[in-house]
Parts: sequence; C-alpha cells; structure tokens
Amino acid sequence: MSGDPRWVGDPAIGWRILLTARLDAAPDPATVATRLTALYADQGWGTVPGPEPDREVRRLQARLTADRPEPVLVGTADGSVVVSAHHSRVDGLGLLQVLGATIGGPVRSSARGVGGRPSTGGVVGTVAERLREVVVRPPAALDPPTTLTRGPGHADGPDTLAELDVEGRFRTADLVHAAAGAAVAHQRSLGLRSAPVAVAVGATREGRPDGPIADASVLLRLRDVERLDRDQVAAALRSAPVQTPPAVRGPLGRTVDPLLRAGTRALSRRLGSTLLVSHLGDVTAPASVERLAFHPVTAGGSGVSLGAVALADGARTVLTLRARSDRWQDDGLEQVLEAIAGRLV
Repeated sequence: MSGDPRWVGDPAIGWRILLTARLDAAPDPATVATRLTALYADQGWGTVPGPEPDREVRRLQARLTADRPEPVLVGTADGSVVVSAHHSRVDGLGLLQVLGATIGGPVRSSARGVGGRPSTGGVVGTVAERLREVVVRPPAALDPPTTLTRGPGHADGPDTLAELDVEGRFRTADLVHAAAGAAVAHQRSLGLRSAPVAVAVGATREGRPDGPIADASVLLRLRDVERLDRDQVAAALRSAPVQTPPAVRGPLGRTVDPLLRAGTRALSRRLGSTLLVSHLGDVTAPASVERLAFHPVTAGGSGVSLGAVALADGARTVLTLRARSDRWQDDGLEQVLEAIAGRLV
C-alpha cells in the first residue's frame, strides 16, 4: 500500500489524494511525461509511471483514486491535469508542488501550518481517550440516503466524488461550521442520530513552497461542533492539539502496530469522525490554471471528506465531497455538498 512500511493507514482504502487543474489549453502529453520523469528523478522515487490519458475528467479522477503503490500518478483529460498521490509520500501542499512541476510553473498556497503546536500525547493515552469516547459518546455518522441512484455521468471507482463552485473565499473555520450544520440537518432528515458531531481537520506542520516533497500532514480534531458558532469554531481550531497517530516506534512497533491497525479498522465507524475537512487555502498559480479542485483522502468514521481550494486571483472556492462508493451515490453526495455550500453564505 505504501512506500513506507511504518506509515499507518487503514489498508481497506487506497490512500490516494487528488488535485485537478483545469488549464486554458490542453496539456501536451509528451511534455507532461518529460516533466514527470524529471520530478521522479529529483525526488528519488524510482520507476516513472507514464501519464494516463483519458477523454473524461470524471472517469480519470475515478480511476486515479484506486489503490496503487506509485508515489505520484498524473493523468490528462479534456484540458485538465489530474495529480494523484499516495498520502504516505505526499500531502496537500505536496500536491501543489507536483502540479507546479507538471505544468512548468510554481503553484503555492497561503497555508501557514500549525508549527510546533503540542500533540495529544503518547500513543497509549491518545488511543485510550478515543476508546473512552467510543463507549461513552461516539460521534454521529453521516449516513447516505438509501433510495437515491447514481447520476448518468457517474464514473465507476472506489470513491464517489462531487464538486461545486461557490462564490466567495472562506476560512477553514467557515467550512467546519457549515459542514457540521449540514451534517446535523442531513441526519435529522433521515430520522437518525445527529450529535455529537466530530470533525477531523487536515493541516500541515508548516507551509513550504519548495524543498523535498513529503507528507508533513497532521490532524486536528474537534468534538461537539454542532454546539459552536463560527467564532467558537475558529478559536477551537487555533488551540486544538495535533492528534498523535496510532503508531509505535522501535522494535515494539512490529508487534503492536498490527494490533492497532486491526483495532482501528474494526472500530472505524465509531472511532473516527463525522467527516474530515481539508482546505488548501488561497493558491497562487500560473495564469494557465483556470480552476483547481482538491479531493482529500477519506477513511474511518463516516468515510466522508470535504475539500476546498481557491485561486488567489479569483473570487470563488471549489468545494468537493468524497465518500466510499459502496455506501454513497452521486446525488446523495451532491445534496450534502449543496447543503454545506448553502450554509457558507
């Protein structure tokens, strides 16, 4: 699953993150191949996979969410470039670096990162606290409607993807607040439990415009988000500790890690969060980039992730939702995304 055997992730999913860039002209496959070869050589990633062409962006996106071992895959379709990266090697900011290398110009985010913010502590204490949460007050899920069907343009793949352009620019706190409100309303409309809402928030230790591409991502986590207004969500994000990953270093890890993985997988629906939110920030890119869409990875809990990205010289934000296709279908996911967008204005 990963180039790093110490990287902890649910093996039931592919752990690939996506960035799609619509360009003002169709990319030249030969040029993309040359640049991808140079990137692999520069990063020391080994054998270079060739660019993957397609006629339809949605079909290409679906294909590139599948579980693959390569650090980075790049595809072209209908005037767009789709970058797919394994999350053990590349984080959200790394996706921007890969895109920049692919299109021949810098792509950088305003995201600053959380710096040296403290963590939730040791692995044992962190896992124990999460297990207590499972027993006492597990987070609400985000459940799909059961009567909806796939849209006519659906592309088969392990995940269902949705996108929506929204006028305006938004903070991560805005997204978290809107997503929590939409999740509560959605669950209530189905007659299901709607609280407490737990939101995992993807972040990075520090912004890095250049340098080696790597996974420097971290997770923050907020509980009882349905009780908070936007300012309270913003304050909670500023003080939330970094979640300690369930991995044990050293020789003991070879024995303990498989148990942690098995336990995490078995309890993922109750141990995870209602949804994950990840915002790439305001992105500066070459003039050839007309639109960006970011699909974070999805795992655990509801298995639903909300992504966002805005071009720094534009006036809109592209929102995405991603969920497992064995549970969610196009129109159900699109309804939730529209509900989130409606709460941002």
